[in-house]
Amino acid sequence: MKKTKPPSSAVLLCGHGSRSPQAAEEFHHLTEKVQEKMPGHQVSGGFLEFNQPDIKTALRDIYDKGLREIIVQPITLYNAGHTTHDIPEILAIFQKEHPDVRLHYGASLGLVPAVINAAVKAVKSVMPDGDPEEFKLLVVGRGSKDRTISDQSINLCRKLHERLDFGDSLYCYSFESVPSLKSALTQAAHSHYDNVVVLPFLLFSGRLLLDIHREIDQATVKYPAFTFHKAPHLGPQDFIADAIVDRIQHATKTEK
Repeated sequence: MKKTKPPSSAVLLCGHGSRSPQAAEEFHHLTEKVQEKMPGHQVSGGFLEFNQPDIKTALRDIYDKGLREIIVQPITLYNAGHTTHDIPEILAIFQKEHPDVRLHYGASLGLVPAVINAAVKAVKSVMPDGDPEEFKLLVVGRGSKDRTISDQSINLCRKLHERLDFGDSLYCYSFESVPSLKSALTQAAHSHYDNVVVLPFLLFSGRLLLDIHREIDQATVKYPAFTFHKAPHLGPQDFIADAIVDRIQHATKTEK
């Protein structure tokens, strides 16, 4: 019987964490998908808050198993404070306490091709039959005072418009930035597009997704002549697992 070769390095996927049990379940399911795609590595997950294990505990568990090369990959769409500050701070402390460990740190997912493919699939899953030019698309970003973050929603909206040939496409935000989702839904309901596809540019379930769905439900009641189609968020897709693997591989290549 052929023996399975033990992993030579570990991958730690770092999520923010959520009070939503569904979000945690989605994260663990995504971790399993990445493990399937990277059989030569031990893949596990850790969280900044709300869920267990936390990132520090997850790192210690990997260390206690004898692995000294760890690829740490943030599972975020945006290069925000958790990615640029919070996680690196945890890693710096761990590295100081364990100088024999070699850490690699990956970039946020951003708009790599696999993420765009995931967005296309999510939109297509709820598109009604007919000419796409007769439909309107709303891409709902998280919103941020950081322009580089809010611009990702704009760029995704443009790319989807080019790929899917919608009659009209508009970006909006769930909070902090303008135009707001509420105003975008109102604008859509005063257009000549009877079908409006709304894509939440989010990885996981949670409060933000619930808020987006609540706004769409209110618009559905207020404007019964229009049909608002809720596209799913992106996280559970195989495309997102592909994007994570791509970032992990890039993190190790750039440090060689």
